[in-house]
Amino acid sequence: MIKDMEGARADLKPGEQAFMAALFLLGGAALWQSLRLWLYLSEPRLASAAALPLAASLLWTLLSLIILIQSPRQTRPANALGRALGYVLPPPLPAMLTGIALYCLALLLNVSFYIATPLFLWGAMCYLMRQNYLKNMLWTALCMGFITLIFKALFNVVLP
Repeated sequence: MIKDMEGARADLKPGEQAFMAALFLLGGAALWQSLRLWLYLSEPRLASAAALPLAASLLWTLLSLIILIQSPRQTRPANALGRALGYVLPPPLPAMLTGIALYCLALLLNVSFYIATPLFLWGAMCYLMRQNYLKNMLWTALCMGFITLIFKALFNVVLP
């Protein structure tokens, strides 16, 4: 519970400071583009088609600037960069991206689609679920059967 609102200091979550800066920069870019649109008109007026984008982007930029100015008053958690990276890149994500890159490399090296795909699917399911390795083989076979039936038999797509 917050006892009094003036004495309370909110903690920043990982990545919030960078998100606020990115929001301000995007607002500035939108303001620049809408200002260019407004000035491009032969007679720029407040009743023109460019008035709404200009007003919206101006409000966006001003409000994000106010938030950016007020954010240093908030406390930051210790090791903010490490927590932000852990939040943005949870452990399964780099592992799965590595698996996808290895799968693409296998296809690039002319490993058969019918060998590389089941190995990738089974490996990904086993990594993410960390159990039921035999059951994952059944799901892999079911997925491969579905892919073969739909793409090769029904749509006549030549798989790599």
